[in-house]
Amino acid sequence: MITRLHSARVDVPDFDGAVEDHARMLGFRPARRERDSSGRRSAFFVFANTALELRERDDVGETLGAEGASPRSGLAGLRFIWEDGDPTDSLAAAGVVLESPVEHRATSLDEATVGDAGGERSWTSFRVAPASSRRLPVEIVVDESPPVARLGLEPALVEGAEDPGARVHALDHVVVLSPAPDETRAFYGDGLGLRLALDRTFDERGVRLLFFRLAGLTVEIGARKGLDPAPEKADRFGGLAWQVPDVDAIQARLAASGFDVSPVRTGNKPGTRVCTVRDPVHGVPTLLIQPVQPIPAR
Repeated sequence: MITRLHSARVDVPDFDGAVEDHARMLGFRPARRERDSSGRRSAFFVFANTALELRERDDVGETLGAEGASPRSGLAGLRFIWEDGDPTDSLAAAGVVLESPVEHRATSLDEATVGDAGGERSWTSFRVAPASSRRLPVEIVVDESPPVARLGLEPALVEGAEDPGARVHALDHVVVLSPAPDETRAFYGDGLGLRLALDRTFDERGVRLLFFRLAGLTVEIGARKGLDPAPEKADRFGGLAWQVPDVDAIQARLAASGFDVSPVRTGNKPGTRVCTVRDPVHGVPTLLIQPVQPIPAR
């Protein structure tokens, strides 16, 4: 069965710049930087309930185009951990088709590493067929050694983030926008087996929201109210919301360090306070949220 969200993956053409910007925003350095067998670099920021992977795009030259437009960044995939061997038959019985497994290896790029953060990492992934995942990139990870979740127990802090309240502690939710919420509900609930905690239409906001809970975070499905379902259209990612213990402290730190960040405001959920980070977020809509009961730092 699926036990947790392994990572949210963000593809970036400017790898070094994206790593530095995320370190400044999150408040700490990546637990591991690595290069896979294709030569592509990744960096993992590890949290109490998941990880964020920044992955170097491998098609920068092709995406520049004739006029030199910047290649696209953005949230590009979700990976889930499966704990019970090969998931193919179990998920097929639930209507989810997996592609053939792929074995991966990656080697640390960091000269100074501690424990599991160094050396080689290996894992096997099963990509969910696009027809099953409503064309969002979703993978199932098995046999990972060492697990990314074990890394980053004592992350290196960036300057100005020594106060625990001024840095990110966990992922609150990942947003998926769907033109066919019933079909998307069937994939994450009936197919992947995630627990549906809420399915509610908010008339005043004109949206239907579905919350799937998994190991301390939420996969939030959003759909516009009043539109006819369009199952032929693909779902798309809508962004990441990060948990912080003191939204005023992190908003002040980011504003002082040159981020384009909104003022703090009252969140949609009673008792929460939020702000939006607008730039530089490398194509990922980003919300910082101070919840009623934040997850402790690692």
